[in-house]
Amino acid sequence: MSDDPDPETEQRHARERQRERTERVEDMLGEAGEMLGEHKYPATSEELATEYGDQPLDLQNETESLGSVFDRLVDERFESADEAREAVYDEITGEAAGMEEYNDERDLAELDADAVDEESDVNSN
Repeated sequence: MSDDPDPETEQRHARERQRERTERVEDMLGEAGEMLGEHKYPATSEELATEYGDQPLDLQNETESLGSVFDRLVDERFESADEAREAVYDEITGEAAGMEEYNDERDLAELDADAVDEESDVNSN
């Protein structure tokens, strides 16, 4: 039996993680995410900031406008609604810091769980 990962299984897992992440983005962005889906692409962050400047995002501990999120994404260009939603999600959650850190095989939920486990270990000493 080989220890090498099965490429087909890895691809299936990657698609499942992407689908789950997309669902989390949609849940978090709610109506704002739907509005982004109706926008015409490609679009720049400046265009989206102007268009959705007053659209509220109800975050866990605060409310922020979608426009203010796009204001922080200076000189970005989005080819699709999915790209725009992902950028907003990453900006709000701090889960990405640019393409230099992008890794489509990284399991962000697992990384978050590891961070919580490490924090628990530190607090229990």
